Amino acid sequence: MKKMWVLTLTAAMTAGMMLAGCGEGKSEGSGSSSGTEAGSQAAQAAESAAGDEGGEKVIGVSIMNLQAEFFQDLRAGIEENLPEGYSVDFNDANNDLNKQLSAVENFCANKVDAIILNAVDAEGIVTALDTAEEAGIPVICVDMKPTSGSYVTYIGSDNYLGGELAAEWAVQNLFADNDSPSIALLTNSNSSAATLRISGFKDKITELLPDVEIVAEETGNTREEFMTTAENILTAHSDLDLFFAYSESGGLGAYDAIESAGREEVSIIGFDASAEEQTAIGENGCYKASIIQFPQELGKTCVEAVESTLSGETLENEIGVEVGVYTADGIVYASDLEQ
Repeated sequence: MKKMWVLTLTAAMTAGMMLAGCGEGKSEGSGSSSGTEAGSQAAQAAESAAGDEGGEKVIGVSIMNLQAEFFQDLRAGIEENLPEGYSVDFNDANNDLNKQLSAVENFCANKVDAIILNAVDAEGIVTALDTAEEAGIPVICVDMKPTSGSYVTYIGSDNYLGGELAAEWAVQNLFADNDSPSIALLTNSNSSAATLRISGFKDKITELLPDVEIVAEETGNTREEFMTTAENILTAHSDLDLFFAYSESGGLGAYDAIESAGREEVSIIGFDASAEEQTAIGENGCYKASIIQFPQELGKTCVEAVESTLSGETLENEIGVEVGVYTADGIVYASDLEQ
């Protein structure tokens, strides 16, 4: 493998770029769309922090699933950047919404100074946001944007941009001599992040290759489910060129199906760039690339947002953290793909 390019992380991209990529809007005055609302939360937080000056500040953190590598890295980013005088109380929701709702209730009962929330369910978490608002505790949302409710800011990888980058990289590196490739999409109908990633990919690939053929768009959750789905797609489409998967589970499920069927001519671009994906990409086989996020940078940005909020600052409604394309030759960024 060639020498990896040096990572240059952008901790916070402009809110305008993030909003341009998001396909989910909030109604007027909902979520953090109101600057007055966010400013009010910041003011309440600052007043509370001032009243507790000299004491340790506690951040309650509820994460969707701490068994996953991505969320372990997110936790590490929070822990490694925790300022002096702060402590953190972690909750592993383990993909259980009720468990997460109870955790937020406990955080509020214990009067933590702020909450960092990686929601299990974008709609179901609104109840917890209401609970925190009533308690006057500011909430920083990360990686999963709630459909409504009050919170200070949303911090996340730019998922729409990730889909766009996957399409641009595919056109430049896989379809240089193919104006009408056959592509299958692996998504998750319950994930707002999946919706953005797939939308970004479809919008960009059809812009660059108007004759592209999307032959399937199937949903799933686990690697095993996606393997079965990919096997069916391979059987139905002998001329398939590419799987684009919204996640590690989708990409690796397609990888298993391709290996089993001996269809190495079919390429895969995944999303997450997990350790196993990186190993597969390094083999220079069918797994060509994966969109890489920087979860530790997300964690760091969350901590910075908490500090700013407790100091009375008003934050942008959304804060985006850069993504890139992980390949066998290194990490490619948006600036590298400009045509």
